[in-house]
Amino acid sequence: MDGLIEYPLYRPDEMIRAAWAAMSRQDHDAALQMWQALREHSPELADGHVWPLQILWQIGRLDEAEAMAAKSAARFPDHPELSVQRAWIATMQRRWDEAAERWAAVRRHAPERLEGYVSGARALWQSGRFDHAETVAAEGVRRFPGDIEAMAEHGWTATTREDWPQALRRWTLVHNASPERIDAQARLIQALRMTGRLDDSEAMLTAALAAHPDEPDLVIEHIWAAVAREDWPNAAARLAAARRDPQNATRIAEIVEMIEPQIRDYLAAAPEPPAADIADDGDMPPRELMLGFESLGERCDFGAVQRHYGVEPLGLLRFAWSKLDHLVAALEDRFAAIGTVEDTDFGSYGDETILRMKKYNLIFHTFVEGVAAYSPEKREAFERQQRRRLVFLKDKLVRDLEDPQKICVYATDDFGSNAEMMRLFAALRAYGPNSLLYVRPERADRPAGTVERLKDGLYAGYFSGLADFVGGHQPPFELWQRLCRQTHRLANGA
Repeated sequence: MDGLIEYPLYRPDEMIRAAWAAMSRQDHDAALQMWQALREHSPELADGHVWPLQILWQIGRLDEAEAMAAKSAARFPDHPELSVQRAWIATMQRRWDEAAERWAAVRRHAPERLEGYVSGARALWQSGRFDHAETVAAEGVRRFPGDIEAMAEHGWTATTREDWPQALRRWTLVHNASPERIDAQARLIQALRMTGRLDDSEAMLTAALAAHPDEPDLVIEHIWAAVAREDWPNAAARLAAARRDPQNATRIAEIVEMIEPQIRDYLAAAPEPPAADIADDGDMPPRELMLGFESLGERCDFGAVQRHYGVEPLGLLRFAWSKLDHLVAALEDRFAAIGTVEDTDFGSYGDETILRMKKYNLIFHTFVEGVAAYSPEKREAFERQQRRRLVFLKDKLVRDLEDPQKICVYATDDFGSNAEMMRLFAALRAYGPNSLLYVRPERADRPAGTVERLKDGLYAGYFSGLADFVGGHQPPFELWQRLCRQTHRLANGA
């Protein structure tokens, strides 16, 4: 009699319908009970093993979902939907390498599933496998033409690879198809900024913020827009406004890491009268003049000169030690090792932490003291921040060299030969039509303050030597202004 009474309650088709009904009304406990009963009474049916996984990872019970998925996979190793659920579990746990492998299994077992390509590409670039991510995303666009999610992920792969022309093209397509998508707006604004179209980027950003003033991605881009123009007052103001919204706290941390020295110097600067301008012929003021030059080393002198005249441009080598041979090697390698975990060595000079790139033997100030007293977790976070900052500054330098708007400056106490100067000039010209002011010690026939044009874009300047900062000395600021002003006049046809 018990069997006759209970049998109708355990008809698999009715249980499956009841479980799906519970899922549709988001009654997770009831749905899990139904699926559990189905597993117990009909263990050969895959539904009772697959669908509770979706409930578990969606409500955040990820460890439980993973344990159940392992048992289910042993029973149904090639089940397409089980492959999808296992991939989602790894994705939600942010185990990107494992997620990438599981999404690859989805593409093998269920090539018609869009998420195998969209989420698969995302797991790949999140795990640093950018070229493979590009291949998978491109295949997704090919298999699902016109699908907005496939198009958007194709845009993300270009963004993460920092292929800004492609990012601009792809996000334009996404934005045209779905102009209300915030990710399309933010990433298109970013691509415009990174390809140098600052006015277009700012115009689109202004319109987007008018419609979505509190959207974090747009708020972040608003800060970067000021940074791109090296407009530190606006960068500081926008950063302060973003900090007032708790939802931006984590997102702006990376920006703070990148630009904190410039923001700090701007905010801490005491109002002073403008530095004296030695020119009396109506030339540009020193601040504007100094922004037209990019320091390549060999030491920090020109960075200090720019600071003296009230400008704080972002520059990878502005406060670095870069001997000529090492600098040329880095330029020829496009600074590929800069900021990588394996190549970045953390050391100290006094109480300050300094960074050394082992491959190029370039040394960078951090201007941060007391790191030795940090906890291991805080020290690891600091090192991660510093590596990201180096990568950001490296990418900026490469872009600036490819689209030159400034005159590069290199100063050394070694007089050297013109052949050495030409090596550096040739390395710069490999990027684009760059100009170089090569500053070296004065001679009897070339007194300090002299600048001569050796060829188009190449200038030799002469000075009294690099400053002994350790001894408390500063560079000769007026002499440096004279060198820059003479070079600017020569570069502009005087």
